[in-house]
Amino acid sequence: MTAPRSLSVIVPAYCEADNILGTLENVVGALAGLPLTYEVLVIDDGSTDGTGALVTANAGRFPGVRLLTNDRNRGFGWTYRRGVEAASHDYIVMVHGDNAWGAGTLHDLFGHVGDADIIIGYTRDMWASRPWARTLISKTFTALVNLIAGRRLRYYNGLQIHRADVLKALTIQSSGYAFQAEVLVKALRRTHTFVEVGMDLMERERGESKAFRVKNAVDVVRTLALLCRPEERMAAE
Repeated sequence: MTAPRSLSVIVPAYCEADNILGTLENVVGALAGLPLTYEVLVIDDGSTDGTGALVTANAGRFPGVRLLTNDRNRGFGWTYRRGVEAASHDYIVMVHGDNAWGAGTLHDLFGHVGDADIIIGYTRDMWASRPWARTLISKTFTALVNLIAGRRLRYYNGLQIHRADVLKALTIQSSGYAFQAEVLVKALRRTHTFVEVGMDLMERERGESKAFRVKNAVDVVRTLALLCRPEERMAAE
């Protein structure tokens, strides 16, 4: 018999009052019917718009959801690491609180839990689903990381399902949006198998993306430089 599979879903949210309930509806809906034990960890990253209060007020609608609150805005990388530390199940995935993914495409991704050491989500037809400038930046970043890592992956900043034991053993230095690339590159060095899964992006309907900030641009450069270091490239090899 196949051993039961379990999944911790980390949902970082910074000022996502307009999107967090929709995100939880899609995440919980996607998990319904799958042979998975799960938990959903919402981490309010110092929001000032009542994001955390909304989660608390609607706790009865979302079984298995737990709220953690940062003392101040810590950023995606720090918040992700906190979620990884708090996660109690065998696999871990992060789903942003911006409601960018529908239940159907999340269901397809979650259905691959346990099929490989890492499940790597990538955005189908990104040129059609995102502004061309953001797509160009994403494609350029992917090409650079592939060059550094010696890979041919489609995307490094999408949803990724990792083994919890691997994630908990990683040392992640990045703190902004580029941290997912560092996580994936390092996790690939410590595992053997991966599967890439196409996903359909809805893109946020409410609020503004926090991706295009100076501190995130700086973090991208720092992450690329980090991955170029010989000691990082040779680690765990």
